[in-house]
Amino acid sequence: MTDLDALQPLSPLWAGRLHLMLELMATLAFALSGVLEAARKRLDMVGVVVVAFAAAFGGGTLRDLLLNRHPIFWLHDLNYLYWIIGVSVLVQVFYDYFARVDKMLRWFDAVGLAAFTVIGAQAAISRGMSAPIVLLMGAMTAVVGGVLRDIVCRQIPLVLQKEIYITASLLGSMYYLWLPADWANSWVRSVSTMILIVAIRMLAVYRGWNLPSLTWRPKKAACTLERNVDEH
Repeated sequence: MTDLDALQPLSPLWAGRLHLMLELMATLAFALSGVLEAARKRLDMVGVVVVAFAAAFGGGTLRDLLLNRHPIFWLHDLNYLYWIIGVSVLVQVFYDYFARVDKMLRWFDAVGLAAFTVIGAQAAISRGMSAPIVLLMGAMTAVVGGVLRDIVCRQIPLVLQKEIYITASLLGSMYYLWLPADWANSWVRSVSTMILIVAIRMLAVYRGWNLPSLTWRPKKAACTLERNVDEH
């Protein structure tokens, strides 16, 4: 296959398979992140499965409701339910092994963030939505599941922390829209967007990148605030 062939639009059959693969990948990645977080919080076996479902289905469910896509993606394919239950049980049984690799949670979350961003953007484009709505759907599909996971586990959601999280999703969606229109059904468009999002997210994690605050403080006030903090 030549480089030009790789950029040709996929046939409807292969486009559908790519979409299914991305959706399953994102669902399992967020389910794994939910299972690991719930197990770390020592929830019981049912609680772990509930958190896995919330993390995996939260963003996609809200997306389908807002875009009026019926049936909701996981209601017409029970394989999603079976996979998540299986993964939840497996990770709980071998949690001691998974717990040794704590950074896996960040990687699973980053992969889920990337895949769900692409899926959300594709869904909005297929409905003929404008660019701002495409960005919103991509980001919302990607972050809502993680927000539900963190709230149930009594954590401050990653999207509300001083980390580059939703920003990575928005940048990925903008990149997806920026690519030529004739790449619309190309696997290159989806894969390259996912790589970009994962790269931005994990570089932010390992290098401690975060967005600056927009709050303006006079220099004197800032020095006074720092002195008061030091005294306490």
